[in-house]
Amino acid sequence: MTRLAFATKIRNFTKQDVNSLTDATLLTLANPIKDHLAELIASRDIKGNYFILPALDNLIANQREYAFPDDVLDHIYSVEAAFSNTVDSFGQLPYVQCFPDDYRRLGLARTEGNLQANYTNGGGALWTNSFGPKSGQVVGPRYEIQRRSLYLLSGAIDATTLGASTITNGIRIRYRAYPADLPDMTDNTIDMSVDPSTTTFGFPRQFHELWARACSMEWKAQHPGAVPLSMLEQKYEQDLEAKLSGIENNDMSGEIIGRLPYQTGYSL
Repeated sequence: MTRLAFATKIRNFTKQDVNSLTDATLLTLANPIKDHLAELIASRDIKGNYFILPALDNLIANQREYAFPDDVLDHIYSVEAAFSNTVDSFGQLPYVQCFPDDYRRLGLARTEGNLQANYTNGGGALWTNSFGPKSGQVVGPRYEIQRRSLYLLSGAIDATTLGASTITNGIRIRYRAYPADLPDMTDNTIDMSVDPSTTTFGFPRQFHELWARACSMEWKAQHPGAVPLSMLEQKYEQDLEAKLSGIENNDMSGEIIGRLPYQTGYSL
C-alpha cells in the first residue's frame, strides 16, 4: 500500500473520514504500532531477512574495546572480525564469526594471558563445557557487550599477528534497524515496503493490512462504543500469527522431512 491507501484503509475500518480521523491522529497511531509489529517480526526472523544493516569499524592492534551507538549494540544480529590483513582470492578480508559470551563464567582475571589461553582467532566449535575448552580444542573468538562498547575475546591481536597496526573495516557488525516512521499520509506513489534510504527500511508488504487493522483496533479502543470491532478485526491475532509463522519458514532449504520405510507386507 501507499501511505494514502493505508490511511484510507484505516478510515474504512473505523468508518471515519479525513475530518473525524485526521492524518495527524493517524500518524500517532501508525508509528508506535509499526515499531511493535517490527519487534515481533524481528523476534521471529531467525535468518535475518528483515531490517538488517551492516556497521564497520577498524580493528586496532592491542585494542579489545570498540565503541558503537546504543541503537547498534542493543540490536546486534551478528559480529565478525578479521584477525589478518591478508585478503582471500576474492579480495575480501578473512572474517570469522564471533559469538556472544560472558567471560565471568571462567572465573579468571581479565588479563591478556588468560584471554589468549582461552580463546583463539580462528573459527571453531563451541565450548565443550562450562570451564573452558578441552586441550587443543579450537573455540574461536567471542565478544561481550559492555556500556556503549563491544569487547573482543580472542587470541593475540598484536600488530605482528594481525599483519598490520590497523585492519581497515576489520570489525563487521550486522544489526537490526527498525523501519522509519511514516512522515505523512498523503503520498500515493511509493509503496510503504520500499526502503526510504540506504540506511532505513520500508515495512514488509504482507503486513500492511494487519498494520491498518491494528491501527483501527487501537482507535476503537480509545473510543469505546463508537464503532464495534469487525469480524476481520476479531481474527487479528490468528492472522498475525499466521503471517509471523510464514516468515519463520520462508526458506525451506534446511528443512528435514522424515519418511517411514515402504511397507511391502512381508515384514508383518
